[in-house]
Amino acid sequence: MTRLKGAAEPLAAAYDQALLDLDGVVYLLHEPIPEAAATVAALPGLACAPVFVTNNASRSPETVAEALRGMDIQAKASQVLTSAQVVASGICQHIGEDGTVLVTGSAALRAAVEDEGMEITDDPKAADAVAFGYTPTTTWRDLADVTIAVRNGAFWATANLDATLPTPDGPLPGMGALVGAVATALGRGPDMVAGKPELPIYQAALERKRGGRAIMVGDRPDSDIEGANRVGIDSLLVFTGVASPRFALSLPPEQRPTHLGWSLAALTETHTAPQWDTSGEAVLCGGWAVALEKGAMVLSGSGDSLDGWRALCEFSWALNDESKSERQFELRPIGPAAEKLLE
Repeated sequence: MTRLKGAAEPLAAAYDQALLDLDGVVYLLHEPIPEAAATVAALPGLACAPVFVTNNASRSPETVAEALRGMDIQAKASQVLTSAQVVASGICQHIGEDGTVLVTGSAALRAAVEDEGMEITDDPKAADAVAFGYTPTTTWRDLADVTIAVRNGAFWATANLDATLPTPDGPLPGMGALVGAVATALGRGPDMVAGKPELPIYQAALERKRGGRAIMVGDRPDSDIEGANRVGIDSLLVFTGVASPRFALSLPPEQRPTHLGWSLAALTETHTAPQWDTSGEAVLCGGWAVALEKGAMVLSGSGDSLDGWRALCEFSWALNDESKSERQFELRPIGPAAEKLLE
């Protein structure tokens, strides 16, 4: 049995919802991925509705949609789901509309809390709950107020636990780092984490089309893909962000996708399913074959390069499962096509 699935028709045609991560999938550091606009525009014709899903709680759905339209990507505010919205709805479910909330974060997070009908307070000792989101202006006083509120019994919901956030200067401390500071003072973590890979943001997205079939598209195996596996939906790992095909070879079971793609455009493409040969000792995909020889994974054949990586991933995952480890095996090409793929 293989992990990766095939698709004889454009992949999106098998789903009625495509949950799209933003940075690394639709754009990269605010520059649109070249195939993104055409792919999003093609989804309605495949009866697949896009939902732009982001761990970022600092921007409202309207702001996100406006930014996407500025990149020529069709988007409405109603198609955007932010972790701020999930934080606010989760708090409301816990404390009710009559509760009071201490908000540490952006104006978008405050607006999301207000949209749920709850009252905002600046007094940490009067708060029934804390909505904690990232903002670059967070101070020690803000962290102290969150600590005081939670220590006094407030329900603590945070947007995400992303350790870093991408910037032109490289990864810098993100929401997870701020949560870690408060957790150190309290001796415990949040009561609720809204963003990927935790379940609430996926559950909120799936609620938008109950009974449907969704696929998550992301570039982060430890966030986008792991969350999809937790909630039980298919996933597409794309290589326009942080992950590469070679990196994917050693993914642990909880982070393995059901599909691979060079970019978001893979939603509009067919996918070849890798298969084990009759001997059970080699994986075949397209014109490629992968087998184990003297402790090395040997790649032979030719054809679409992504099919080669599909075969390699399937074989590597099987070896890792058998050895109960996540490691990179030596890769040995046979023939010029395999040499080019692995160079």
